[in-house]
Parts: sequence; C-alpha cells; structure tokens
Amino acid sequence: MRPGVRALATVLHPVAAATHRLRRTPPLSLVGWHRVDDSGDGLSTPVAAFRRHLDELAAWGAVVLPLDDAVDRLRAGRLPERAVALTFDDGYASVVETAWPLLRERGLPATLFAVSDYLPGERRFAWDLGRPEHEGHRRVTAAALVAAAEDGLDVGSHTVSHPWLPRLSPREQRRELVDSKDALEQLLGRRVTSVAYPTGGWDPVVRRAAGEAGYTIGVTVDRGANPPATPLLSLRRSFVPHDPRDLRPMLDGAYTALRPLDSWRRRRPPW
Repeated sequence: MRPGVRALATVLHPVAAATHRLRRTPPLSLVGWHRVDDSGDGLSTPVAAFRRHLDELAAWGAVVLPLDDAVDRLRAGRLPERAVALTFDDGYASVVETAWPLLRERGLPATLFAVSDYLPGERRFAWDLGRPEHEGHRRVTAAALVAAAEDGLDVGSHTVSHPWLPRLSPREQRRELVDSKDALEQLLGRRVTSVAYPTGGWDPVVRRAAGEAGYTIGVTVDRGANPPATPLLSLRRSFVPHDPRDLRPMLDGAYTALRPLDSWRRRRPPW
C-alpha cells in the first residue's frame, strides 16, 4: 500500500466506519487474493500475512458466506451485518494447496475463479513469464481443482484465456464467457454461476454478454461494498492489501473514495 493511499485511508477511516454502521440495509463486501505463498512476488500474499488477514476478518466480526448464498441474500435484502465473501483469481496452485486448507480449518467458504485454458497446469501467464520462474507460478491442475471442489471449494469462471474483455468483438466475448463456463461445468459436473472479469475489464456490453452466457454473478475490481441496488453482474470487490493493518480500513470502506480511479482504470487495457 502506497504511503499516500494509507494516509488517505487513515483520515477517512472513522467517517467510513460510522457510515458503514448507519446503513439501513447491510451491504455485501467481496474481498480477493491471487496467490498465497512466500515467494515475495507482487501477486503473492505471504502465508503468515494471509493467516493474519483471516484473524482480522474474525476480529472485525465478518460473517463469511458462500458467494452464491451471499448474492441470494443481497438480492433479497436479508444479509447479516458485516457479510463477506472470499475470492481468488487466476487459479494458482497455492490457493488449493495452502489457502484452502487454512480456510477449511476455520470453516470458511471461498470461490476460486479459474481460467479454463490453463487448467492443464503447464502454461504460465504472460506477466509471470517476464519474471524468474518460482514455485508460486504453478497453476492448479484440473485434477487438483476437482478434488478441491469436491472438498467444498466453490469454482467460478475467469474466462478461457484471461483477455481484456472490453476490446474483444461480441463473438470473441461470447467464446471467452460461454466456452469457459461449459468447460468448467463439464469438468466439475455442476453449474458454474459466477464470472470474474479478467483484470477488472468490464463495461455494460461485457456485463450484458455475461448475462447472456448464463452467469448470474459478475465480479469486478471496483472497490467498495455492495448495497442491494448493485447490479449482480458488476459486483464490487477489493483485493486484500498484503499488510494486515490495511484490511480493517478496507472492510470499513475507507478506500471507497478511490472508486473513481477504478472506473477510469477499468476502461483502459492494462497493456
């Protein structure tokens, strides 16, 4: 977390926390990670920090719900106070090998968004290719994903190949959304209802395409909590800062003031 951003959150935290408490209808907070390992890579959350994240969630009084259940309750306006759903993007092996066992110890549900073309486990993402290869880059294999799903891990789609969806043609968008859903459903033998837009790239056209592909839940990287009026195919989500001290302000909405930056960023390809 950049010092200036942390300073802003420190100033806004008391007001954000008070506003959160005064909401008439409790919102849903979605939080996310990518990897949980000690590689020191930019996308990796150290294992000790992840444990402390879970401690912070418990200390905050989070009611951690399965994503589908949480969204059903959001739609019905009957969420408990401090409702949270936990998510992981990209499908790294450390999620099923390290994070999921730690979550199971505490009885916490979570959703992993998998990129269907990478499930053989041998390919590396472009952003990993530019760095020295290490254990944290390993992808979850199809067999390991099935085993984790049978053990209770929820699985959603992260498209076929992790593209920036807004710049694709309608036909390409449909392929990325539909084919990944079909592949995961065939692999898991169950319905896949949720999609996380790669790199947070979405717009109204992408959101409509996701609905037409059969998803009922779409997850972005726009910060902030989700009140009942939030469109279910563009739910807000915050990725957890590595420093556990930053998690409580995030949960209380201290970083929501940065949402205009998110709106600007998601309209621009990251490369």
